[in-house]
Amino acid sequence: MKYLLLLLTALLLSACSEGELTLRAVCDKEPGLCTDLNDDSHCNFQRRDLIMQRFEEKRLPSDKNKYQLLLDFEKYSKCIELAAGIEHIKLKEKTSTRMVGYLTSLREIKRLSNETVSSDDPHLLYYHWSRNKSDSHLQRFLLAEQNNELETPQLQMALVSYYSKRDREKSIQLLHHALSLYPPNPKVDPEIYASLTSMFYKKKDYASSYHWALLAQKSGAFNVELQELKIYLEQAQLDHKKIKETAEHTLAQLQLGHFTPPKF
Repeated sequence: MKYLLLLLTALLLSACSEGELTLRAVCDKEPGLCTDLNDDSHCNFQRRDLIMQRFEEKRLPSDKNKYQLLLDFEKYSKCIELAAGIEHIKLKEKTSTRMVGYLTSLREIKRLSNETVSSDDPHLLYYHWSRNKSDSHLQRFLLAEQNNELETPQLQMALVSYYSKRDREKSIQLLHHALSLYPPNPKVDPEIYASLTSMFYKKKDYASSYHWALLAQKSGAFNVELQELKIYLEQAQLDHKKIKETAEHTLAQLQLGHFTPPKF
């Protein structure tokens, strides 16, 4: 019995330590995931996310993890490219490690792109179309839509990037559908609110535009100018306070995971 208790304790401690895996622990365990990146304080957040995702992709090299790794390399590459151009006055080697990190990002993006070019994963189909303008990937992505294989908020947003200049009404439906796919207490992509604000504004549906502008503002991601919309509402004799109440109701719906599009 004593042996069993010791074994269970060891297993629990092992699970806890793995669950709290730190950047330092990853770099100690797999130094090759870290040493080809910059070693100063530039792009800290992007570098950390990238290293942790490199570790996850090495542990489980799935299409999903390769896609996320591509995105993390792109974010890091964009950041470190700017940093690489900054002369480090006291420590020249710091500048060179940034350049090493940038070259690593270019090399790894190319490698991962080549590895995933034949994948049928919807995220990767969208990636290769949006980055490389590959018509064959686009057609397969749209086929995935027909087969109801894009039923996540992220993939609905990817569809919007295709339809937004082709079919505004469908784009609005897709954005509404994206919101309906979130679970309770979601972390909603604020770009959905901003896109709905813009699309309804172009339709001159100022009540709907104001409604989504309120949510965009509340998300904290956008500094939305509401005064112009309020003027349009007053001209149409629409009560912006009632629209604000509807916006609060929409937020409550999203928190419960039961979103339905508002009507004005």
